[in-house]
Amino acid sequence: MKKRKKRRSKTEGGDKLPFDDEMGKNQKAIKVLQRLFYAGYGTEKEIVNMAMDEMLALPGVNVADLCIISELQKSIKTNKVISYLSGKTEAREETKGADDGGTT
Repeated sequence: MKKRKKRRSKTEGGDKLPFDDEMGKNQKAIKVLQRLFYAGYGTEKEIVNMAMDEMLALPGVNVADLCIISELQKSIKTNKVISYLSGKTEAREETKGADDGGTT
C-alpha cells in the first residue's frame, strides 16, 4: 500500500504568497489564457493579432471570455501582462519636462 504525501498548506513552511489572496480574481483570465495556448495562440503577437472571427471560433467562448481576451490584448500592447494577470496596476508619475516655473 502506497503512502499518500501530505499536502502542505500555503502558509506552511513560509510566508503566504502575494497572489494567494487574490488568485480567484484573475483565475478566469488565466483559464482563458490557457485556452488560447491550447488553441495554438502561444505568442503575444498571435494573441494581439487575433480577429473577432478567430475569438468567436474558440470552443465554448462567451462574452466574458471575449472581454478578457480584449483586455489581454490591451495589456500586451502596453507591456503590462503581469500587472493585468496579478490584478494590480502600476502608478506612474509622468513628468512632462523640466519646468522650473521660470522663463529665460
